[in-house]
Amino acid sequence: MSDPEDLLAESLEILYDHVPVAHSSAGSAFTYEYDGISPIHLVTPDTQAANWALHASSIWSSALYVADHIHELHLDEHVAIAKQEGRPLRILELGAGAGLPSILISKMYKDALVTCSDYPDESLIHTLAENAKRNDVADRCHVVPYGWGSDPSPLMLSQNAHLDSIPGFDIVLAADTLWNSDTHHIFVQTLQLTLKRASSARVHLVAGLHTGRYVVASFLKLVPDAGFVIEDLRERRVGGTEERPWSVERAEGEDEAERRRWVVWMVLRWRHD
Repeated sequence: MSDPEDLLAESLEILYDHVPVAHSSAGSAFTYEYDGISPIHLVTPDTQAANWALHASSIWSSALYVADHIHELHLDEHVAIAKQEGRPLRILELGAGAGLPSILISKMYKDALVTCSDYPDESLIHTLAENAKRNDVADRCHVVPYGWGSDPSPLMLSQNAHLDSIPGFDIVLAADTLWNSDTHHIFVQTLQLTLKRASSARVHLVAGLHTGRYVVASFLKLVPDAGFVIEDLRERRVGGTEERPWSVERAEGEDEAERRRWVVWMVLRWRHD
């Protein structure tokens, strides 16, 4: 049976053109289907009471958007580069929540190793690990508790990524991790610590606008000083194909209902001076 909160959200969307920013609720089941692979069955995590502010007890629209557009990560190209070096492609997801993008990638790409991470909350990590097992990808999707800005060694050790001549991950992925400006500095620091120092390495960030455009703009101000270049930055319409350039100026006169209809997809790479 569907969760009552999910039914309410679906009804609001149909009747009032209300676009939800989050789906499912703590402890409820969620099924995602993608052509060509078996359905992905998830349980939405809950957290310990002290960590409620993480807002990890939902499957956010940004994560669904990444899954629906997984081909836009261009993983086939990255797999080919890794194969030339005689190793698997190494991918890190930060703030993974229920783990949808990580699990989907693990099902689709047998030559990729995914480290699926979130805050070291016992309940959250347990559910995330169970989701990987439930979908038969635990051998390629390693769940690791990790607090942003801390020593990245546990992430690297999960894939022997520290043994490379240039340690780090080929792809760092995160969905809806920019909503709180108080965490931007440690999040940028984490990107610096984990992204491989290679010309082909990329960061893909997909962010909802439910806390406003100025929050995303504040993150973008940190990018140049962190040594990154913005390779791509676009707004994408949720549930549609429309896209447009990012603009913080749209905040003037834009109501919450309109913000909910868009996500921002940005691609970062290292600046090579």
